[in-house]
Amino acid sequence: MFRLLLWLLWAAFAASTAHAAASPEPSDHPLLSRIPGFEVHSKTGPRFDVVKIEDFSIAGQIGKNSQAFQAEGKVTFIDYNDDKETTSPAFIYRNYLSAAKSLGGVQLNSNFGPTSRDVQGGHHIFQIPSKSVAEPTYVLLRINGSRRYSLTFIEPSPMVQQVTVGKLAQEMADQGFATIRLNFATGSAEVPPDAAQTLQTIVQWLKQTPSLRLSIEGHTDNVGQAAENKRLSQARADAVRSALLAQGIAAGRLTAKGWGQEQPIADNRADAGRAQNRRVELVKSP
Repeated sequence: MFRLLLWLLWAAFAASTAHAAASPEPSDHPLLSRIPGFEVHSKTGPRFDVVKIEDFSIAGQIGKNSQAFQAEGKVTFIDYNDDKETTSPAFIYRNYLSAAKSLGGVQLNSNFGPTSRDVQGGHHIFQIPSKSVAEPTYVLLRINGSRRYSLTFIEPSPMVQQVTVGKLAQEMADQGFATIRLNFATGSAEVPPDAAQTLQTIVQWLKQTPSLRLSIEGHTDNVGQAAENKRLSQARADAVRSALLAQGIAAGRLTAKGWGQEQPIADNRADAGRAQNRRVELVKSP
């Protein structure tokens, strides 16, 4: 009986060891590694999300006045801790500031002191240029003390749009228009290849509702000249209309109009707001 008990204990230990070996510690983000000595306490993502940091959770201030920060994209959160040794929050902060600068990045925060007490508690927000797309990557560093800190990476990544006939019809019934987001290349009016499924859904909706007539209306953010933005939004609206006509929709059921930057629905001072303003609306026509 005693030998059986020993064997069971050994088997349980061996199973737990094998499970630990099969479950390696979560890795760092490819952009920035951890401070030596720290281990990953928890990790989530990457997944599409919107991150908003309120005034009181920001170190110092952003711009001339303290304000909230908001960005969206592919979000990865990593929480680190070090139970063995104690380093200083100032050391953690300066290491990541130096690493961000080495990647061509800048810190958006200002007006906080240099000591460990000054740099811990709030989020330090770094903006790092991307090599492949126009939008930057944001890195949020929050130092909770000498033994714990976290990094939040917000990489540019458009949300995969799940458009259904039912969703379009419900939006139209609720507000008189439906919004779609097409990932046009900067300065281009060519309908992107990944818009095919969305356009097919609109065609299906129109065919199921023969009485429906639509005004296809293009909108932009306020980056660039207003006249050029209006021209570009008109060209994009025309391109979407042409793509729908090519799939058998009668020309009399569709019109196109470009509004440029004249009708924003979000704050153009933030990247997330500008992203919301770059849109195409399907407006019900009489």
